Amino acid sequence: MEIKYFTQNITLTDKEQKFLEEKVRKLGRFSKKIWEARVDLSYSPTHHKDQLFRLEINLRLPDKMLRGVSRTPDFRTAVDQVMKKLKKQMERYRGAWQTKKRQTRKAVRKKKTG
Repeated sequence: MEIKYFTQNITLTDKEQKFLEEKVRKLGRFSKKIWEARVDLSYSPTHHKDQLFRLEINLRLPDKMLRGVSRTPDFRTAVDQVMKKLKKQMERYRGAWQTKKRQTRKAVRKKKTG
């Protein structure tokens, strides 16, 4: 999986980038088919105090694009919120993918016997 970072009005420290990369790589256990993760992070001090950080993560998968967005006053809580959203979407994607595989196998078996 390739991770691309895009930042606006903020520079990620090595520690923050490592933290973010660890979290994104954990999503790989749901599917080995993640081609790319695009991380957009912006900081806006003029926004409401509860929306200083905006984090958006887009995952490119075969036949699908998953997206999680969060606006929070803290970087780490933004990451945690986005990961919850993406985890839920990945579980749904994996379930749909497995159902599709199962239906295909069933149709092939039926065709062979029929």
